[in-house]
Amino acid sequence: MNRRVARPLSVAIAVALCLCVIPSFVSGQKRKYEEPKPQVLPLPPEPPMALRAETASLDFHISPVLKTGGLAAQIRQSLNDLIRDTKGETIIKLRAFVAGAGDARRVQAEVTQLFTDRRLPLPVLTVLQVAALGDEAAQVIIEAVVSTHRTVNPSGLAFIAGQTGGSLSEALNRLRDTAVSTSLSADRVLTTTCFTSRINNDADVRSMVHGLFPNSAINVVQAERDPANDTSMCEAVAQLSQPPAEAPLVLLKQHRAALVNSPELVFTGLQLSFGSYLDDAHEALTRLRRAASAMGTDEAPVEVNVFALDAPAGSALRKTTSVPPSVFTVQTIEGLPAMDATAGVEAVLAPHVTAQER
Repeated sequence: MNRRVARPLSVAIAVALCLCVIPSFVSGQKRKYEEPKPQVLPLPPEPPMALRAETASLDFHISPVLKTGGLAAQIRQSLNDLIRDTKGETIIKLRAFVAGAGDARRVQAEVTQLFTDRRLPLPVLTVLQVAALGDEAAQVIIEAVVSTHRTVNPSGLAFIAGQTGGSLSEALNRLRDTAVSTSLSADRVLTTTCFTSRINNDADVRSMVHGLFPNSAINVVQAERDPANDTSMCEAVAQLSQPPAEAPLVLLKQHRAALVNSPELVFTGLQLSFGSYLDDAHEALTRLRRAASAMGTDEAPVEVNVFALDAPAGSALRKTTSVPPSVFTVQTIEGLPAMDATAGVEAVLAPHVTAQER
């Protein structure tokens, strides 16, 4: 073969190979430095709006007052304490009280993350902003309703609605009088929650409550930063020594208490109202009823609590509902877990029963 012809041919082949390799190399370089596509993370699960549990198996816990750590750390510690104390049993409802200027929305985020990480079913949730707890360093206290594997309330429960007084001691005395009048033993009061105007000495307050109800878990909060008066309100849950004779649910109008021995109870989370008009209140109550009806039954009210930022918002919810006054309580608080919310409503309901009043 003529070398003069072979040399240009080999050069042409080499050039062609280079031209093929260069684009792929450049393309590879482009792919190497391509910006990765953004990942769309799934939204965290929302707590359920209502859950049911057997009345006889219910137990009640309150997390201790913590004196160290920031809000997020105290939320996690309180939740861990409750999970440890309940020994793996199912937490049906949490009601959290956040003090001061802490972000109340943080509670739901921490609850969702911790319960999901531990593969525990999410509870229904109520979050309230209050002025102060029992210690200046305390930022959160959490109450828990727990469904146990034991029969702890064989005769049922009594839910004592808010008993008000001109002072904390007066409200507690009214709570005690109601317990006596309804034949509730003081040592069977399981939990006591009080909203007061000032907490001067938490140890003295707890001693006063324990003097009245020796076996009760205690939660005392200062409801507002600048209260208009010294009015206080206390509520409680107690075990019945015997089931109500008339019906599975008896509402005591004079004493503002509900005696219940229905097979199950339904607990709802807090439904928010965004405004002080009747239409705003009606919308919140409609959402509450819808959440409860998702349980597939008609329910009778055992306890309905409204937490409002001012009197008009609470009054709108009172005027909009036909719930008996004996189970309905309105309490003014410092804030709610939404900037534009004016009030919130939660409930305990008894399915498959009809209430009798006396």
